[in-house]
Amino acid sequence: MQHTRRHALKSLSMGTGSFLLTPFLTQVQLQAAGNASALPKRFVFVVKSSGIVPEGVTPEPFAGEEARNESLADVPLPKSMAALEPFKDQLSIVQGLSGKMCRGGHSSWFGAMGVYMTGGEHDRGAILRATADAELAKLNPAPFNHVGLAVRGPALSKSFGGVLYPGITATAANKELPFQGSPDLAFEQLFGSAISASGQGQKRFRTQKDLLDFMVDDIRKVNEAIPSAEKNKLDAYLNAFEELQVRHSRLTDMRDRIKTNAPAFDDKFKSDIEEVRQEAHFDLASAALIAGLTNCVTLRLDNLSTVYSDLGLAKHNHGIGHNESSRSQEECRNIIRKHHCGLLADMAGKLKAVPEGDGTMLDNTMIIFFSDSANKHHGDCFEWPYVVLGGCGGKLNIPGRYIRYPKYGDSGCRTIGNWWTTLLNAFGNPIEHYGNEDLVLKQNDSSYRGPLNDLIT
Repeated sequence: MQHTRRHALKSLSMGTGSFLLTPFLTQVQLQAAGNASALPKRFVFVVKSSGIVPEGVTPEPFAGEEARNESLADVPLPKSMAALEPFKDQLSIVQGLSGKMCRGGHSSWFGAMGVYMTGGEHDRGAILRATADAELAKLNPAPFNHVGLAVRGPALSKSFGGVLYPGITATAANKELPFQGSPDLAFEQLFGSAISASGQGQKRFRTQKDLLDFMVDDIRKVNEAIPSAEKNKLDAYLNAFEELQVRHSRLTDMRDRIKTNAPAFDDKFKSDIEEVRQEAHFDLASAALIAGLTNCVTLRLDNLSTVYSDLGLAKHNHGIGHNESSRSQEECRNIIRKHHCGLLADMAGKLKAVPEGDGTMLDNTMIIFFSDSANKHHGDCFEWPYVVLGGCGGKLNIPGRYIRYPKYGDSGCRTIGNWWTTLLNAFGNPIEHYGNEDLVLKQNDSSYRGPLNDLIT
């Protein structure tokens, strides 16, 4: 059977009259009519530790700090990024944006996507707002509104597997998004409604359904008997459980579609090798996007404790950042970047192979590769490089371009606040400005609020 999104949609539309599928079936009809606005927009945020060195992702002809906006078509990528060459027409490299309103050092914590200063070396600090990835997830809801997958926890921790809190994503003020660190458990949680690696997933899923049904019915009965002054509190509980119940029902209706697109369960999902776990998380993320389980995934690739032993590196990221490896820091970073770009290319290839509308799923996806510590191991946040894959749903005119903004303090310099404002504006949230301003730039009349309008289609 050809594993295409179109075929899965047609299969799902047969033999069901559930009202829960009405929006979904309407979307199918709009797609068949060629209405591009009906196609969901998808986002994958791939966050690495220890900084992305700007020189490492800069094509040689574009070396230097000169502001430019140039085509990548005839420009060779750095050797460590060679895996992305086949996708160069949908590759964007955006540089020169600063993030001095964030904390530097080993991690900016939530600042990387929340655009503010918080935390310390071992302290994640206060969560001021929903991070940009969570805001974009809200604009494109799905059964799993926002999936978080991580190999390790916070920057300097040794936490590994199970539920992790890496300190990079928040769904609201003081509300951190939990990440799943174990690929085998993530497999059960995402696909257990239809198949199960351990044989227990479907049984657990049915038990959850019974419990949710009971709780919702019970809350409704209680709601009829309590004083009106207390109804608002109970309504909040009821809404929360009804949302879970709706998602559970949607997953039940989507069982065949999930089975069609779930990755084959093999030993990679149980491996303790960090590079293999990264690969497993990318497989799960790709499958969840194709199956329609989610439109937004945040992947935490590594932290400072990660050792890339399978790549032949004996030192952890922290040691590499302090030049403690027998190889140069540049060589180590190139080896790791080559591995990461291979994972990005594999995901892009899977999405590009799935027809959607007049193009493919990759046309309607934005994969953003960046670091939580900006431009180097002890990030100073003068520059925050972004590598982007995908057509961005036609909302941005960046695919196939190398874009560098003026350096910090120069006329026309811009910040990551402008970057995330641009994405939110382009994809449906016309916010005036997302995040905090750089007070130094503001004092010198060099601060610019709002989106990067030159990037919006």
